[in-house]
Amino acid sequence: MTIRILGILTIAVLAACSPAPGTERVSAGGSFDIASAGTQLSVQRGQGGIIRPLSHSPALQAAAQSHADDLSRMNALTHQGSDGAALNDRLRRAGYTACAAVENVANDTGDIRATIAQWMTSPDHRANILNPQVTQFGFADSGTYWVLVMARPC
Repeated sequence: MTIRILGILTIAVLAACSPAPGTERVSAGGSFDIASAGTQLSVQRGQGGIIRPLSHSPALQAAAQSHADDLSRMNALTHQGSDGAALNDRLRRAGYTACAAVENVANDTGDIRATIAQWMTSPDHRANILNPQVTQFGFADSGTYWVLVMARPC
């Protein structure tokens, strides 16, 4: 009887410690973790008056990583993919239907903190980060290229 109760209790504790779906720590190119990116974005958004934090989306992560890899292969900084794809095309390919979507790209910024800091000095990039319409994000790097995709699903 004691062993059975302990076993049930252990399963309940393990289930409580598992991350909620879509909130797992995912490496983006192996150079940083998504939890750190989410925290840094939430700090910037909080300072801009947006209290609700962004949640990580595996589909947005896939779209961001795909574009970062493409930028690295092209050795070009652009919002258009090598095949002519725009952000909404990349989101559809990743299986994401967006009612609102924005994208920031950067190159040669060093690390995630420097990248976000640089974007916050640019009015258009800052507006994307502080966009109250977006609720989810994906953040990726490839070589020296960084891509942040934020969106709200329909």
